[in-house]
Amino acid sequence: MAEAGDPVACYKYAQIHLAWHLTDNYIKDARELFEKALAGGVEDANVALALMYLNGEIEPYDPAEGHRLLEKSLENKNEYAAYIHLKNIIFGNNGYKKDLKKADDVLNALLAEGDNPYWYYLKGDVLFNAGKIEESEQWYAKAAEAGIVRAYGDLALARGLDDNNEIRNWNGYVDTLMEGADKGDVFSLYCLALNSCAEYDQTDPDDSETRDELRDVILQTLETCSHSYLNLAFKLLGDIYREGLYGFEVNKIKAWENYVEGSITNDASCFEMMYEMLSCNEIELGKTNKEDAMDLCAINGARLHDKKLLVAAVESYKRGRLTQFAREMEMYHLPAYEAIPDDEPLDEDEYGPDDDGRYDAWA
Repeated sequence: MAEAGDPVACYKYAQIHLAWHLTDNYIKDARELFEKALAGGVEDANVALALMYLNGEIEPYDPAEGHRLLEKSLENKNEYAAYIHLKNIIFGNNGYKKDLKKADDVLNALLAEGDNPYWYYLKGDVLFNAGKIEESEQWYAKAAEAGIVRAYGDLALARGLDDNNEIRNWNGYVDTLMEGADKGDVFSLYCLALNSCAEYDQTDPDDSETRDELRDVILQTLETCSHSYLNLAFKLLGDIYREGLYGFEVNKIKAWENYVEGSITNDASCFEMMYEMLSCNEIELGKTNKEDAMDLCAINGARLHDKKLLVAAVESYKRGRLTQFAREMEMYHLPAYEAIPDDEPLDEDEYGPDDDGRYDAWA
């Protein structure tokens, strides 16, 4: 249907290209399909293109164009644009300033206009991130009941934790994850893998049979998640093989391969791990120059607003490298680097279950 020119089919097929990497040039193919869809009147394609610009998937890097496209769709009252914009200000994604009050005000206005399960889901996100975890449960539940499969993992956390992030209902947490996994929510499945990891650590080291069974469950579950290109699964698999966690043998090649796959999903932490492995001489890249590879990790991480890699990219640029990205460095990364407070630590875990919006059920 896309080949025949159907604009909606072009949009859907472009999403499949991005999610499943159908061709070697899936980024280029997706962009062309989105542009055809947009020309045919599919406004959501404009939002998808905005995300590609914001993620640095379109060269030259031009997040300003991404912001412009997103603003245009917001002005056209496109709901997908509103959804992505709200995700940006709830989580501070794509260079936006985190502003929970503004997100809550917008959501309350949208909810007053009528029911929409996506606004339920985002209302849960606002409350959860504001520390009102127990209150967020009802909104995630409404979203899940209305068909937002992605809400199940969040609902499980809201059911399982109190406002102090302490366990209040373990059985409710696990049961909700099981329900979400049955309905196809890959984040719920990932959380079940984390439960198996914790169970492995709590098992008697002499109970090799139980530990072997748990190791198999961990691997199978994470590989299932990775088949859906969940960035968190690639990151954890990379860590497992890099550090030899949960009884797995250290395998730097498998670790690298998983980090690479995670980086393709625009996961900044995977670029960080690749940079670390290169800097520590943990991996050999054949004919590829190590410093060139590190520079590419750094510039990609900087585009994704990873502060450690932003610093690495700027320091490399100041040494006379990355000159092919001079315009980008001068316009975006140097100002961001100079805005980092001198006393800000860069070793905190800033990565959570959220993403750029592409993984969500909407897509």
